Amino acid sequence: MMRATGKLIGLFSHRNRTWAAQLLLLLPALVLMGVVYLGGLLIFGRYSFDLYENGRLIRDWNLESYRAFLGDPYYWTLIATTFRVAAKVTLWSLLLAYPLAYCIAGLKRAVLKQTLLLLTFLPLLVSAVVRSYGWQLLLSKQGFINWLFVELGLTDNGFEMMYNETGVVVALVHIFLPFMVFPLLNVLTQSDGTLKAAAHDLGAGKWRTFLTITLPLSARGIASGVQIVFTLCLTAFTTPQLIGGGRVMTLPVLIYQRTLDTNWPMAAVASLFLFVSSIVVSMIVNKGADWLMFRRTRAGGQSHA
Repeated sequence: MMRATGKLIGLFSHRNRTWAAQLLLLLPALVLMGVVYLGGLLIFGRYSFDLYENGRLIRDWNLESYRAFLGDPYYWTLIATTFRVAAKVTLWSLLLAYPLAYCIAGLKRAVLKQTLLLLTFLPLLVSAVVRSYGWQLLLSKQGFINWLFVELGLTDNGFEMMYNETGVVVALVHIFLPFMVFPLLNVLTQSDGTLKAAAHDLGAGKWRTFLTITLPLSARGIASGVQIVFTLCLTAFTTPQLIGGGRVMTLPVLIYQRTLDTNWPMAAVASLFLFVSSIVVSMIVNKGADWLMFRRTRAGGQSHA
């Protein structure tokens, strides 16, 4: 027994670590992902072929739910709304997060840097439900934001920012902004500062240095942030439900409603559609980042030549 234990410990030592030992270390995580993640997808896939008639779920193998989902203009309207909201949130998050991450990465004082990091990631300590209720108070007709607009003379009666797409976008940007800041901050902090110094020595201005050095080098961070935020927005349910008040219908809200109605085949089809869409968007974003990095590399090579 002691000898077998000694061999097992020796197998995982740094010197004798083998491919089989590494796979064995990964086995618990692989089993968990396989059972929970892939198992859930297989269950969804099976339910999508069932039949829902007269409020009853019938075990079957058919494509009726797929035909109903892809052939009804109502569902395509929900798809367009979901992607439009996700695109708006992702764009605004990127526009707000990049200057913030750039500023934090360039700070020299550790105290100020840690303070900004704390303020940026502090909202993650509060649940999305609490934050959504907080935005309800801020965006309501009698809320602080409308009161400020009236006091500044921008409007007489305030703006309608609740139960519409604008309020949902504002709340989601606040919730998902840290997920855009983190990957950007990671690549900006690790970027080689000597490249910018060399560009300045060669006569490049601040904007040209940013467009030719900083921006291409941060392409991977942009891609990661866009993937994370866009995917999270596609699957966001709590905020669109609370801020939208049932007037901003997205696919996650539809999935929730169909699940309550026991129309599991339609809920499964919508869920699989979101899953495939997330993969496609991630592939497109990765290709865009590769293209930007390729243009920078080729331009650098031509300049060097």
